[in-house]
Amino acid sequence: MAQSSLEQRLSTGVRGVDDILGGGLIENRSYLVRGGPGSGKTTLGLHFLTAANQDEPVLFIGFQEPEAQIEANATSVGLDVTNVNFLSLIPDEHFFTDQQGYDIFSSGDVEQEPLVDAIVQAVNELAPKRVFVDSLTQLRFLSADAYQYRKQVMSFLRFLTQRGATVLFSSESSQDMPDDDLQFMADGVLNFDTGQAGSIIRVTKFRGSGFVQGRHHMRLGTTGMQVFPRLVPPLTRTPSDEDKLWGSGASRIDAILHGGFEAGTISMITGPAGVGKSTLAAQFAAAAARKGAASALFLFEEDATIFLRRTQSLGLGLHQAVREGTVAIEPVEPMRYLADEFTSEVLQQVT
Repeated sequence: MAQSSLEQRLSTGVRGVDDILGGGLIENRSYLVRGGPGSGKTTLGLHFLTAANQDEPVLFIGFQEPEAQIEANATSVGLDVTNVNFLSLIPDEHFFTDQQGYDIFSSGDVEQEPLVDAIVQAVNELAPKRVFVDSLTQLRFLSADAYQYRKQVMSFLRFLTQRGATVLFSSESSQDMPDDDLQFMADGVLNFDTGQAGSIIRVTKFRGSGFVQGRHHMRLGTTGMQVFPRLVPPLTRTPSDEDKLWGSGASRIDAILHGGFEAGTISMITGPAGVGKSTLAAQFAAAAARKGAASALFLFEEDATIFLRRTQSLGLGLHQAVREGTVAIEPVEPMRYLADEFTSEVLQQVT
């Protein structure tokens, strides 16, 4: 994907998201991350902040969780937040014990000034290059009306970006309180959702750049967030000097095929169990290995050890090819893979 020389990209800290966005976020803009509870919004925000260079100041502005809890959650997924500056704007225990009204953006402006002062002071002192706000929806509950809320958000985002920050902010949408206004104001919108095959991420807006459209599978685990972009075939075939035929390893089949399988094409071998489909595939890989070419075999129904032992009994010599690195064999447990995760694994092997 071509990028303008004026566009400086910042990594989100998640390779798959960067791939979807054509390299990452465009600097000095603001991006909305939306989704339900536990969908991964805060995790992506932490990835974004921890991807910064050590000498690059970053700021986490939180309206929902105390700093200690955020740090514990980050540590549990292997993210080091040592260099992250936290500004917690959640009410402390005195809000309840003293029965004080937390009416920051009311018409009386009871606590608007202290909150604004805290943000301005933190931004002026740190001059952060990356800011994550979790979540901007909280300001809606503290604003007098929708008009004031929009003005506050637009002013807040401009204040951050005009001081050199690239901003990622989250929202929480519901039928009673949608976040359409935030989607209009943001330079980009990343949606987290749950589909039939698992969690997905979908980009619906990205000003100033193209992106990979569609639903992309993602996984949240002990290593944080993993995103597997939907594989989109190139519009044209990559030029190659391998315009030739590859032998199947079975001379009579090659004769039927007038020499073998044509390079750069897709062939399907079909038939009932036990007729020799996987054996032919093994012969094909062995024949390619003898010519010094690489092959990758993905086994959905057979253990790799059993497969190699069976091919050895046929005299195909795949053990040696595996040791030399010309043949890669990977067993695949379908129930443990997401569809896009598997295609990403195949793409990595092919590359």
